[in-house]
Amino acid sequence: MKRTIILLAAALTLTGCLSGIFKREAITVNYYQIEYPEIEKVCSKPFDLALSFRRLTVNSAYDRSTLIYMNSDKSGGVYKYDEWLSSPDELIFSMLQRDLEDGGVFKNLTTRTSGVLPDYSLQGTLVEVYESRELLGTKAKAHAVMMFMLTRLDRGANASRVILQKRYTAESDCASGDADSYVQGVCTSIRDISERLNKDIYSAVGEEEARLKKDEESK
Repeated sequence: MKRTIILLAAALTLTGCLSGIFKREAITVNYYQIEYPEIEKVCSKPFDLALSFRRLTVNSAYDRSTLIYMNSDKSGGVYKYDEWLSSPDELIFSMLQRDLEDGGVFKNLTTRTSGVLPDYSLQGTLVEVYESRELLGTKAKAHAVMMFMLTRLDRGANASRVILQKRYTAESDCASGDADSYVQGVCTSIRDISERLNKDIYSAVGEEEARLKKDEESK
């Protein structure tokens, strides 16, 4: 009985020591959103057309909430205590959707529940989004790559037709090792891609609608 009490006392003492050794301070994780100023309206009068834009597909390497960096020697890693509020493709999609509405190319931006049949379909892919570093501690760039395909959907005798398929790359300066500046760089890069995308869509749709009108008139 006496030996059991001694062992129990020793165990309690060890537990107390270990709790002191393994005690950790609370870890704070910083969460980031993608936000930037509105893009300029692409045209003053929208086409009387509807666009369908569904959520982005994403390269599996970036389908995560962690902030990723890559070095020039192909090594890389993640920020330990800094994360996106959700996966970056979801955050980027919401901003692109806003920009398509503000850009003014289409009269309607359809959803699954809107009941409006789309004339065009836009599909997008987030290929890459990371902080590009030369070496740890050096200046870096926020690197983003996206791909988009715009299709004129089938209307009667007109077959569906891809009118725009393009890869967009953007890089913005940021300070290496600083999550705040990296996130700001990503926002700048995505805004740049979005502005170019809206201008290309406006040009491609204008040419396609003119072609369709000419075909109708020649019948």
